Amino acid sequence: MLHEFLHVDGTIFRTLKALFFQPGKLTEEYWAGHVVAWIRPIRIFLVVAAIHLLVSRGVGPLNFDVQLERAPNGELNVHIDNGLSRSPVSNVPEEQRREFFEKFEKTYDEIRYSSVLVFALASWLLYRRKQPFFVDHLIAGLHFYSFWYSIAMIAGLLARWQPALNGLATLSIVYLFLALGRLFHERWPIRLLKTLLLFALLLITELALGLAAGAWVAHLHGS
Repeated sequence: MLHEFLHVDGTIFRTLKALFFQPGKLTEEYWAGHVVAWIRPIRIFLVVAAIHLLVSRGVGPLNFDVQLERAPNGELNVHIDNGLSRSPVSNVPEEQRREFFEKFEKTYDEIRYSSVLVFALASWLLYRRKQPFFVDHLIAGLHFYSFWYSIAMIAGLLARWQPALNGLATLSIVYLFLALGRLFHERWPIRLLKTLLLFALLLITELALGLAAGAWVAHLHGS
């Protein structure tokens, strides 16, 4: 991460400006072959993802909270929510909780970024006639997730002061709507429908990845 910040020239400021304030521009430029003028999508995504790991206490770009409790039958149950509801104190011993979350973070980190591939596949299915190459949709996914993780960091920091502000991360749906408009030039009703469909799929994917990692680690602990 330090290398990325210390070994780039002024393109970083131009790239960040386009990423935050011109939805879809970076992808549009990259599709047009204007690569040298911008930081490559995988580089900016890796930097943003690394910072998110350092500052965010939640799961994924929506900063979901993970709760662990032991059921009456002895099984470990994992719950993931938006952090607005405050559950009772966990009935799992602190040492076991710490061990669980260490393994959970390791397991989740191995699969969390596969959601970018889900975005690319869904985008390709929706727009393959206008943009037939899957890798171009993957580039769009890297740019979108770079923004999504960025706003998730801001929301996560603000949520420490006011938990309801964690919901700011959902504003990325507006960003996605604007980006799709720049890239595919569709009428807004159709674009809105596709935006809602794509974002809903991403929400389900993010939740499923967190639950899958939690269920797997809980199963290992319970066995």
